[in-house]
Amino acid sequence: MKFFGLLFLMISLPVLSAPCKVYGISDSPQKLDCSFEKELKIQLNCSHGHYLLDEAPVSNAFHLEVEMGSSPLVFKTAKSTLTVVKKKSSFSAELETSEGTLTGSCL
Repeated sequence: MKFFGLLFLMISLPVLSAPCKVYGISDSPQKLDCSFEKELKIQLNCSHGHYLLDEAPVSNAFHLEVEMGSSPLVFKTAKSTLTVVKKKSSFSAELETSEGTLTGSCL
C-alpha cells in the first residue's frame, strides 16, 4: 500500500509544479508582488500551471510586440488587465479596471 502512495506522489509532483507560461515568451514570471497608487497591492501567482491575479483566474497571458525595448507582458482576467514591463531588477506595472488605470511596480 505504501508503494502505491509513493508512486502516486512521484507521478503527481510534476503536475503540481507545472510552470505558468505567457504565450510568445520562454521565461515567464511565476510570481509577482505589485504595488500601485492608493496603496493597492496585488499578487500574480502560478497555481497548477495557471495564473491567478489576486485569486481571479487569468484568462489570457501574452506579450505585446514592440519595435524597441522590452516587450510588455499582459495578464487579463474577467475584471482587470495587468500590464508589466521588465526593468533592471523589477517591473513597471499598469493595472486597468472598470474604475480606471493605476500605475505602479512589481517585484
